[in-house]
Amino acid sequence: MSENNNRPKVEIALNQEARLKLVRDKAYTGQNSYGNFYLYTVIEGNVEKSFFATEDVHKRILEEGLHTGDEFLVRKKAVQEGRKVISKIEFEVVSRAPVPSTPNGNGNGNGHSDDFKALMKACVSEAVDITKEVNTIPWQNEDVRSIALTMFIQRARLN
Repeated sequence: MSENNNRPKVEIALNQEARLKLVRDKAYTGQNSYGNFYLYTVIEGNVEKSFFATEDVHKRILEEGLHTGDEFLVRKKAVQEGRKVISKIEFEVVSRAPVPSTPNGNGNGNGHSDDFKALMKACVSEAVDITKEVNTIPWQNEDVRSIALTMFIQRARLN
């Protein structure tokens, strides 16, 4: 969990929403004094963040079968419950990343599916997006490769 300490945490104000993109398929799970927690690595905007999902949101992510690259919205709404007004998190799938077409997952021929190929594709695509967004620098192919490789190593290390 120490890698997540450097990431900002997703904060959702009441009656606001956040559009999140999964960086990893699985949550880091554990227990603390508040009970079970489900920590996801996500991208909000263009920033990699930590997202502590509620148990309901975690269940929905699993039920929907979301994977790396899939996007969803979470909304924090005020809800009347008896005499109390509490906050409730709503969940909605926004988009799904394309599924790799190779039958054995990463295309390495041994039938082992570790999703590294899909992760690398996502990193390369995002590196290209970064170079397009920051167009004040004359980027070269080596720069895109370096950015993609750095993102891939960081994300693969978390798996």
